[in-house]
Amino acid sequence: MAASITPSLRSALERLKHAGSVNGMLLCWRRQILINLLPYEEFRAERLLQVLHDARAHFGSGGDRDVRTFWFGYEGVFVLALFHGECLLITLHTHASEVDFMRRAGLTFLDDTQLLVQALLEPAPDDEISREETQPLGDLENGGHPPQASGPTKVIPRHS
Repeated sequence: MAASITPSLRSALERLKHAGSVNGMLLCWRRQILINLLPYEEFRAERLLQVLHDARAHFGSGGDRDVRTFWFGYEGVFVLALFHGECLLITLHTHASEVDFMRRAGLTFLDDTQLLVQALLEPAPDDEISREETQPLGDLENGGHPPQASGPTKVIPRHS
């Protein structure tokens, strides 16, 4: 799964990592690690992921609340965990005063990348039905006419 992550998603997460006092980030889908930018070994990142999912299940087990954010403080580092849909973004940072900024930036990142993660996890089908619904535009460059569409989109061929 992690090998198929597109470079744009990884670069967006790395840009977010350079915001504020971030020491490491972990992007997860369900209980799988998508991108690990934590300064720890893979098994420690997996353990952190499992503990946060278990904590969310524990605090939401009554059914009356849906926990979407955890913030833990340790000596010298803080852990911010943001749940958004089936994705989880874990951020390690050193300044407590930046937690609101980190939370807003993390939620914006998760909002912006939700479609990209969904496209990675469920790629478009490549079958006869989807190919028939697509109209080829190959003849436009040779002076051909665009396919007739019932929608408001108009294609104006350019002639040289």
